Amino acid sequence: MFKKSAIISAIVFVIVICTTVVYFLTRGVTVESAIRDYEDGDYIEAIEALNSFVKTANYEEGEKIYYYRCKSLNTLAEELEDDYDDELKDASLENKDKPEFEKYKLKIEKKLQSINAKTGGDLEFIPAAKKSRIAPKGQFYNEFASRYRGSQFIEDLDFYEIKKAMASDQTRLFDYMNRFYKKYPGSSYTPQMISIIFDAIRDGAGGMEPNAEFLKSIIYNYAAKYPTSQEVSRLYISAGDSVNLRNAPGITGAPAGKTIKDELLIQIEKSMDMMQVGDSRDYWYKVSTLRGVKGWIFGKFLKPLDVQSITISNQQEIWSVEDFFTAWSDSNTPENWNHIKDADAGAISFKKISSGNIIVFNSKGIAHTGLYSRLNTSRTFKLMIRGRFISGAPVILAAYSMERGEVYHIKLEGEKVEVNGRSIPIHGTDWHNYELASEDGKFASFSIDGEMVSGRIPSVTDNIFSDRGVYMLYQYAGGVSSCEVEFIKIK
Repeated sequence: MFKKSAIISAIVFVIVICTTVVYFLTRGVTVESAIRDYEDGDYIEAIEALNSFVKTANYEEGEKIYYYRCKSLNTLAEELEDDYDDELKDASLENKDKPEFEKYKLKIEKKLQSINAKTGGDLEFIPAAKKSRIAPKGQFYNEFASRYRGSQFIEDLDFYEIKKAMASDQTRLFDYMNRFYKKYPGSSYTPQMISIIFDAIRDGAGGMEPNAEFLKSIIYNYAAKYPTSQEVSRLYISAGDSVNLRNAPGITGAPAGKTIKDELLIQIEKSMDMMQVGDSRDYWYKVSTLRGVKGWIFGKFLKPLDVQSITISNQQEIWSVEDFFTAWSDSNTPENWNHIKDADAGAISFKKISSGNIIVFNSKGIAHTGLYSRLNTSRTFKLMIRGRFISGAPVILAAYSMERGEVYHIKLEGEKVEVNGRSIPIHGTDWHNYELASEDGKFASFSIDGEMVSGRIPSVTDNIFSDRGVYMLYQYAGGVSSCEVEFIKIK
């Protein structure tokens, strides 16, 4: 009995000691202190601290945690590349046949294994031509992007991929930029992208010709928005057709290519002195076409880009979420959606069409109904849903729930549609695109088929939609109704 009691006492003592140690090690550690660690350059400590909050944080705080884990790991990779600059050069592909390659490769990989064990990250050694790289495989990013679809922070992390390509793989740089620009056409990073484009062209980056239309579009749009910028002063139009581009300034330079009349040319260099060619005296300019052809051209054959003549391209609207319900978790649940608690899942089914699947909604009144997606809703948003009412009681087609329980919802019935109680007459049994948009979350506008029909609609609070995210097809218990939804888009 005494021995058993002593064992129990020892176990209790060990638990107390462990609890005390954990307390003293973690006291004062908060999400904010972890972010300060990141800002102070203590990236490993920041990730370890943020990891301790991942499983317990609420949804809103979790967004910040996942984001700063990604930022910390990305910046840690950059710091390691600086610290191991010589080793990464010795372990480059141009030294692959030398003993130094394997020696320093193993040294770096051993270091990364140690860091990954501490942080749960996935930093890896990436062999490259002149200097190998250190970069994450993308585990933290994928976890963040899958959990917080539509988060404003994802754009920042995607832009990091462009900076990474600029440093490591300029052959694919313009491909990365093209994809980024299609995803974020009005990005606040556009000025930085223009700077990267000009530097990459100067440094001889490849891959321009397949991306020529993208490069022309982003440069023209930037020029129209920032006409007095330094970059715009380096933009010219070819005033002649088949004008020689030479490998050195002067008519003695060997031809390196030819221009096409009216094509855009980007100045890389300018001669120190003016020169006489025929009856003209001007500078020579080293330029690049968007086809990737570079060379020196006499100033007589250039004219500055006329910003006033630029027509901004009509870009297709880009949505963070664009769901045509092509994939389903089961016969009653579209992928990335869940039924609200105690809902009648049988009210939801689908039928196939060419663009995806149409949701078919038939509530029997057995219980309430509703689909929910935990999206990262913000106060600046746009939501479009295409649907039609068939019969029965009114149904809430979509609801957009923000922080603090503020909501906008669209209620549809046969002869009208309501937004937060404001009614608009319409033939609800016809197919329509219903669109909500807000810049501050306080007020929203409502459009039907692209035509605004109501503005300054205030948000409301509704306990039914208290969880932040997007809801579809809510019907109260006892309500019997039918409708269909073709797609929902959110940004």
